[in-house]
Amino acid sequence: MISYWAAVLYLMVNKRIDGKRHKELLKQKKDLEDNRPHDVEAMRRWKHSMGKILQELELFN
Repeated sequence: MISYWAAVLYLMVNKRIDGKRHKELLKQKKDLEDNRPHDVEAMRRWKHSMGKILQELELFN
């Protein structure tokens, strides 16, 4: 059985990692918004990447 303090420590570390990941996703989103491509093939890849980022960001809300 996991001790109470081990569980608390796990939640604290997990929360910190979630916050770090959230910041990374916001940075990636901003970079993609600032560097939107103009050719069709690059736009498909951009749209896929942006969709993945937005989908993961939804999990934080």
